[in-house]
Amino acid sequence: MCCGQKRSAPRSAPTPAPKMAGVRPEASRVSSSLPRPLPAADPPPRSPVSLRYLETSPIRVRGPVTGRQYEFSGTRPVQAVEARDAAALVRTRFFRQTR
Repeated sequence: MCCGQKRSAPRSAPTPAPKMAGVRPEASRVSSSLPRPLPAADPPPRSPVSLRYLETSPIRVRGPVTGRQYEFSGTRPVQAVEARDAAALVRTRFFRQTR
């Protein structure tokens, strides 16, 4: 065949999907009688830690563990931060834990 002769040929019924060797259709179905796993629970929040922002320009940071957003500025340098996020923020050296 040459140059488009295949396109003008009459179309036949669609080709059936190839069968996967060794897999039976019933084996791929999930039984409704099986117990469903429970969704993973978030760990309980720890008590907040007070952090002091050491700069003056406004900043918004996202806690690396919780994903929570914290806003600091020169006028609001001290904020309560989830303990799981605090350690990573202190390592940036823009923050210091207050007592």
